[in-house]
Amino acid sequence: MDLNIQVTDSSRAAVVSLAGELGPDTAPAFRKALDHLCEMARPVLVDLEGLTGIDGLGLSILVQAFRQLRRHDCALIVVAPTPAVRQVIAESGAEDFMPICRTLDEAAALVTVLGKRGTDTTSPTSRRSTPETGPS
Repeated sequence: MDLNIQVTDSSRAAVVSLAGELGPDTAPAFRKALDHLCEMARPVLVDLEGLTGIDGLGLSILVQAFRQLRRHDCALIVVAPTPAVRQVIAESGAEDFMPICRTLDEAAALVTVLGKRGTDTTSPTSRRSTPETGPS
């Protein structure tokens, strides 16, 4: 099982492009790349166009990075997953909370929008208000 990981930096976000299989043998390298980017506390676009497969471990790493970046008010956006990879993401329920875009341009535009209003990708109706904070 092989995985090619390419990390590039744009003015708005870091881009991690994956090609190959993301599984038990390749997950540690993916985790290391995402951990490094999460430490930088800036938006990350994960381009999955070249990814042919993903297992539960790879998906778990993606979700953990999403949560870690969210704690830093940054976004992790999944870009262009293949149909097989998209199915795994959908079956896990991760697409319910993790933004998925068709293209890098679409993801970059979303980063711009999120930067103007924070990184909360939930709908306004799903946010709760409390007596102390009011509507969020």
